[in-house]
Amino acid sequence: MTADIKHGESFEFQAEIKKLLNILSHSLYTHKEVFLRELISNASDALTKMHFYSLSNPDYEGKDLPLEITIDVDEKNKILTISDTGIGMTREEVIQNVGTIAKSGSLEFIANLSEQARKDSNIIGQFGVGFYSVFMVADEVRIRTRSYKKEEPACEWHSDGTGKYFLNPVEKEKRGTDIIVHLKEDEKEYVEKVRIQSIIKKYSNFVSFPIMVCGERANQITAIWKEPKKNVTEEQYNEFYKFISNTEDTPLFRLHTSAEAPIQFSSILYCPSTNYETYGFKKLEHGLQLYSNKILIQSDCKMLLPEYLRFIRGVVDSADIPLNISRETFQDNRMIQKMKSILVKQIITLLQELDKNEKEKYETFWRQFGRILKEGVHIDFENRDLLAQLMRFNSSQCADAAGLVSLKEYVSRMKPEQKEIYYITAVNRDTIEKSPYLEIFRKKEVEVLYLTDPNDEFILSGLHEFEKKPIRSADQANLDLLRDSDKKVVDTSEEPQNYEEIFKHLMKTVKVTLADRVMDVKESNRLVDSPCCLVNPDGVPSVHVQKLIQMVDSNYKISKKIMEINRKNRMIQNLSQMNENPAYQPLIEKMVHQLFENALMQDGVVFDPTSMVSRLNELMEELTKAVLGERKKIII
Repeated sequence: MTADIKHGESFEFQAEIKKLLNILSHSLYTHKEVFLRELISNASDALTKMHFYSLSNPDYEGKDLPLEITIDVDEKNKILTISDTGIGMTREEVIQNVGTIAKSGSLEFIANLSEQARKDSNIIGQFGVGFYSVFMVADEVRIRTRSYKKEEPACEWHSDGTGKYFLNPVEKEKRGTDIIVHLKEDEKEYVEKVRIQSIIKKYSNFVSFPIMVCGERANQITAIWKEPKKNVTEEQYNEFYKFISNTEDTPLFRLHTSAEAPIQFSSILYCPSTNYETYGFKKLEHGLQLYSNKILIQSDCKMLLPEYLRFIRGVVDSADIPLNISRETFQDNRMIQKMKSILVKQIITLLQELDKNEKEKYETFWRQFGRILKEGVHIDFENRDLLAQLMRFNSSQCADAAGLVSLKEYVSRMKPEQKEIYYITAVNRDTIEKSPYLEIFRKKEVEVLYLTDPNDEFILSGLHEFEKKPIRSADQANLDLLRDSDKKVVDTSEEPQNYEEIFKHLMKTVKVTLADRVMDVKESNRLVDSPCCLVNPDGVPSVHVQKLIQMVDSNYKISKKIMEINRKNRMIQNLSQMNENPAYQPLIEKMVHQLFENALMQDGVVFDPTSMVSRLNELMEELTKAVLGERKKIII
């Protein structure tokens, strides 16, 4: 402690206060740099009080002083000075508000305001402890202050933060407060102009009053979220977005809103125009900044929006947030949950309006962020139905893979007799359109949703239904679509003689041959051209979902399926006739296994490619023998 600090009237902190002071200055805050935020916040509060007082009282000290904060540095002596032209303090107020830890003059000031004035006050300090964060970086601090009250003398408070503080009369010409910080030897970064400006930009950029750093204004951006929408220009919105997102892009859309109940807050939310996750970049981090009366509390507040809205950027500001004493975390999570619920509803409502009134813009949004938005169906049960309406998929009604349809559009096109919504999953549209599962849908002109994102199937299976219409995979065994097919008389005009009996015999042969590989073998009423397909029993997820599960759990086994045989397929008819000749049994078994594995490959599953290649070579050898007449003709 310097020698002159011992002059003047001394005051001893109580023993408990000494311990608390040590905690406040060494353990309470996560980052040392927040001391500057706290000192600027205190200065802003002093200016706000002065502004309110001046509105109703014409006579006070320093009427012509501009309301501003000034920061100057003495690099040589490592001294940082933060000055304001605020309301100042009398000697007694210094003892009460600075000499007593956790005594907040701001909190008392707020308590005396009317309800409307409280909303407009932008008072930040509430705990009376923020000032002491300065001792994280200082080994000595002086406060020189002069009250707005005329005839009140100026005084100086100084301390090294260890146990005592001293009060001295001092000469000070202007109203307001100077905080003179003598930095510790290893904290000289805080007299660097660039460092100070970066801290202000991070935490205090939207303070209502000018902050001058070494003669240059540091806070240039206006807190436009506090302004009425009619007062904010398009250019201001875009410039503000560039500021908070550190990009030169123009946002896709924005939401400027406020709420009064059950919690008061204002916000500006933006949707970027580009989703960098789709370009192989890492998962997007939450981009909401949480402020309390224009002072940054958290730069990446994860609690205000769910994971599926992580692409939203913006600012939320509320004086009602129950912050902890360091203003870095929250005391009451219920209030945050209320804010979160309101924000989510506002974003979903905006997306609904885009979908209704600006289809092209909504589709642009969907192509960028739809994959992330889909995640909400799994985690947000409160808004699941609303999110389902926002989902988009390709379908058999689309001209190409770029087309999009909503579940609502699909339902509106359903035929009166159609009771279910159908989908099919594969790696791309071309693969889907070659699938045998689609044959019955084409025949009956029934629309099918095309899912090329594996997550889509989890979404639809999670929904179960939409507008009371069950959602079913096209590869399920018992689809409502197939029921009337069972009632139709089979056309036997092009079938071989005695085909009914020899087809049943082939079915038995297939069942025996594939006894360990399939759950059952049945005649198909869904296939038109293909010889066979594999369908899932009810309650079993599609093979694509099972493959995803297998990627997570290597011990998971793909479930056995039901094999459906198309009696009208020419190859099946030929195979049925060959099956009547015992000499062909080894060849028939190979063909049956190959048909089974062909069907698996259409589902994207290959169990043993080596054995398949070997079998195909053997079958091709048999074919060449038949062509050269070395054995009886195979194809009848």
